[in-house]
Amino acid sequence: MMPMKRYLQLLGEMRSYQLPQARLAIQEMEADDELVIVAPEQSVAESIQQWATSQGYTVSKPTKSGEGMGIIRWQITVRKAAAVKEPTTSDAAAPPATTS
Repeated sequence: MMPMKRYLQLLGEMRSYQLPQARLAIQEMEADDELVIVAPEQSVAESIQQWATSQGYTVSKPTKSGEGMGIIRWQITVRKAAAVKEPTTSDAAAPPATTS
């Protein structure tokens, strides 16, 4: 399956719902997917960044955008790494069978 790039805008959402919405969207990501989150405040972006990093996701540093329009927004990108398959005993080469 091809990696997807999705967007989540938290502008206009109640502050108490912003982090839970971001967490849910991040947890629903597939391996190699990327989620661009637009938040209304730096503190919200940093909270999302802190949580996602603690969960093992790759997260960009929050960047400010929209200053020229008079509306400041913060954007971060979260990426879910592809799962690394651990070798199992069944994956290991079996020793050659001996005949007596």
